[in-house]
Amino acid sequence: MNLRTLLLQRLLPAVILLPLLWGCAALRAEPPEVALAGLQVENLTLSHAILSADLSLFNPNNFGINVREVRYALSIGDIRVAQGTSLESVRLAAHQYGHLPLRLSTAYFNLLRLGPLLEQHKPLPYKITGTVILGKSLIGSHGFPFDKEGILDLSELTGESESDSGGTNP
Repeated sequence: MNLRTLLLQRLLPAVILLPLLWGCAALRAEPPEVALAGLQVENLTLSHAILSADLSLFNPNNFGINVREVRYALSIGDIRVAQGTSLESVRLAAHQYGHLPLRLSTAYFNLLRLGPLLEQHKPLPYKITGTVILGKSLIGSHGFPFDKEGILDLSELTGESESDSGGTNP
């Protein structure tokens, strides 16, 4: 057996298997933790309202990850307000936080349905669900579902503080 044949028989399988094993290691990533960090009304048009949301992401892994996109659905008080896909991606270093801005559009009908909740001037329960897609491309990407509930302060939604609105604490 000559040297070339020996190298092909031993090196070729290793060269082929190494990227496959590396790809499998990437699939073992823990999903990032997702939370709604903020929500504000940006603009009102004749047909709908434009909201901006800020997602906070935490990478619990010992290695960096690429969040390619986030597909989401946002509900406030059991009323689906918006759904969509993020327009940006973000790289999260190991054990680090990052932020992903979202631009949301919602019909006035949804805001009208929120009216009774808004009139109470109390914090609003929200739920954001969806999928975080990790990876740099369609090949080798992996999706992780998320489901997060929390409370939105009404002043955060409108962008005003209690001193701006003339409100007082009881």
